Amino acid sequence: MNSSVLPNFDKISQALEAADLFTNAAETHGVLSGFVCGGIKLEDNSWQPLFNDVVNEGMGLPHSVKNLISEIYSDVVKQCSDDGLGFNLLLPDDEKPLDERAEAMAQWSQGFLVGFGMVQQSLNQAPDDVQEVIRDIRDISQLSLDFEQEDEESEIAFSEIVEYLRVSAMLCFNHFSRHISSTVSNTLH
Repeated sequence: MNSSVLPNFDKISQALEAADLFTNAAETHGVLSGFVCGGIKLEDNSWQPLFNDVVNEGMGLPHSVKNLISEIYSDVVKQCSDDGLGFNLLLPDDEKPLDERAEAMAQWSQGFLVGFGMVQQSLNQAPDDVQEVIRDIRDISQLSLDFEQEDEESEIAFSEIVEYLRVSAMLCFNHFSRHISSTVSNTLH
């Protein structure tokens, strides 16, 4: 589930914790995905001050993680722009306990909603299916996903929710961002 070009979930989490930021790897990826899927200009750094507001009380990012966060943002843009086929949520590896992965999934959802909400002010004018997936992501972010036992059924349910979130993010990207990035690239040619 993790992108192969980025450090793994645990290394990103450790870097964020060492920098004393108010976020973790899943939430960070969610916020950045929310920006990208919510229609922020993909080609500039307008996301950086917004991200700083969320995770560092408006202050610039510590040098130790600034490049890492930029790499994660670039990776999200690349994954989404590549027809979304490679877009994945940044979550703990499958070897981690299901409860830990489910908590990270809820944190990703919360981050996505924060990032999306910061850049997308006209959700109420979006098609019904886009509005519905945002409501669903909100509901997922508020769930207490305590799996009583780690069985195949729970794993399948978790995988289906993650896939739903992935597809929902791409639906938002296609509605709010794809036309922006294709307009920009068409104008440049």
